[in-house]
Amino acid sequence: MGKTMEKVLVKNYYDSFLAEKGLIKPSEIRSVEIDAIVDTGATYLCLPPKVIEELGLKYAYMKPVKTGNGSLELRIFRGAEIIIKDRSADMRVMENKDDNVSALIGYLVLEAMDWVVNPKSQGIMGNPLNDGKWVRYVLILSVSSHSITFLISVQRLMVNVCQETN
Repeated sequence: MGKTMEKVLVKNYYDSFLAEKGLIKPSEIRSVEIDAIVDTGATYLCLPPKVIEELGLKYAYMKPVKTGNGSLELRIFRGAEIIIKDRSADMRVMENKDDNVSALIGYLVLEAMDWVVNPKSQGIMGNPLNDGKWVRYVLILSVSSHSITFLISVQRLMVNVCQETN
């Protein structure tokens, strides 16, 4: 099996918001298009430090991670709008250890956009369980008289729960 690559457009979400409000011009939205390796063993969209700096993303926290080379802590940033093909998600991103490490598309990104890896074409495609359409799964739980809705974007979780509250 070969390497799966996809183009990813990443925008600064806060810039997009400011442009919507007319506070900056749309041309001032910081964005980067980058080729990334689709890595189902990675969790986040992982970007090189120089790309995160160029985007002006905001530091959120440190996250312990385990890699094939051992354990370390990497920085998580907020404020990224991630666009792959015709689908987008606002998510946090992880900073790669250095600029020499390729960008990675992790499973949270794939699941949020309902993409699956197609090993034959060495690309991604819409989830065949949903006829390739972008579907989000909603699980509604009823706790006493309050309903709590969780948005679940997990390909393998197919749950239809309908429960009336009294």
